[in-house]
Amino acid sequence: MKKILKVIIIDELHESFKFHFLNKNIEYTYAYDWKDNDIINQMQDFDGLILRSRFAIDKKFIQKTKHLLFVARVGSGTDGIDKKLLAQKKIQLLTAPEGNRNAVAEHTLGMMLSVLNNFKKAQNELSNFQWKREANRGIELSGKTVGIVGYGNVGKLLSQKLNALGCEVLVYDKRDKKQDSFAKQVSLEELQEKAQIVSIHIPLDDEIGGENGNLHFADEQFFERFANPIFFFNTSRGSVAKMEAILKYLKNGKIRGAGLDVLENEKLHTFTELQKKQFEEINAMQNVILTPHVAGWTHESYEGLNKVLGEKINQFVEKHFQKA
Repeated sequence: MKKILKVIIIDELHESFKFHFLNKNIEYTYAYDWKDNDIINQMQDFDGLILRSRFAIDKKFIQKTKHLLFVARVGSGTDGIDKKLLAQKKIQLLTAPEGNRNAVAEHTLGMMLSVLNNFKKAQNELSNFQWKREANRGIELSGKTVGIVGYGNVGKLLSQKLNALGCEVLVYDKRDKKQDSFAKQVSLEELQEKAQIVSIHIPLDDEIGGENGNLHFADEQFFERFANPIFFFNTSRGSVAKMEAILKYLKNGKIRGAGLDVLENEKLHTFTELQKKQFEEINAMQNVILTPHVAGWTHESYEGLNKVLGEKINQFVEKHFQKA
């Protein structure tokens, strides 16, 4: 058995990760400046891989490996990673959702406060020398019923922050989750009956539904079933909410306002004509705030993601040698 595991890093990491270079059982190769073909052609030499989202980890990529033991993604999602294939090959998948959960929760909370208080509209009016106080009277978050869909790392932390602000928090999760004091776990039907504000925190790839199992989870039927007009927020993945449905219900008032950190297609230069039209429509709405997938992208989370992942890699390697 090898005494040292060779690990390739193909995306630039925070300098805090250098601490983990001290692990005597791991030999790290920093290859973020290598050409893609060079990385692929040399993958057979490595036992571990660290990346953000440079490559799709699919059958074609895995075929280029020879004795890969783990894939570590600097992030919380697993988009573009064939988890079933990794499991079949007995390749461990490591992620770091704990590293940026606070950043996402804070960003979501900031979006809620901004939309409820007409920040975008007021800013645009002031830019045109219009001073409109009554037209920008806000809505307080305190006392509102907030529905959180998905009660993982981010959902739980967001519920704590909302609870502290005096909100009633209802949560729905497909998986069995332990009840806590910050939120009441309910069925999706009860959440849709009572919520005034809704925030989505589910992965696109669902462990119950499989790959793309949550595609368009928030569709026309999802929004239609709400008893109250709602404010809607998505800081998870763009494809879990159908843009056509969001636009439809923004126009008819069922969605009173929205904050979206993610889009179905985030490569703006590749927009179809329909996607371009939808983007222009929603971007022009004064009750919608858009941000470029930065909810989990703070200075603190950049460091936190790398620290968490480094610790998980060290734990994995330690167990690997213990089993040998």
